[in-house]
Amino acid sequence: MKTIRQGDVLFIPEPNGVNLDVKDWKANGVIQEGEATGHHHKLAVLDAAEVFRPQWGNAMVRVGPNGVSIVHEEHATVTLDPSTTYRVHIAREYDYLRDAMRFVRD
Repeated sequence: MKTIRQGDVLFIPEPNGVNLDVKDWKANGVIQEGEATGHHHKLAVLDAAEVFRPQWGNAMVRVGPNGVSIVHEEHATVTLDPSTTYRVHIAREYDYLRDAMRFVRD
């Protein structure tokens, strides 16, 4: 299992899985919405995985037995491994002039 990157989004596999709460499930398949462009990182096939977005913390993607492709309007399609749960992280950058960390905006 390896970390997969699509633009500013990192998919990091959880080797031991994780308990996900059904109330946090997102039926539309959107993993991350673009702050600047309005583009979305989303499941290519809704039935191939489940997206969980807890009120606090990072989104999670639980992939089914056939794997799933993640699509975005400006980035190449990536494929997540079958039967794996991924934690979604947004890339950050350090602004040395402001001495501050900030999220990369897509």
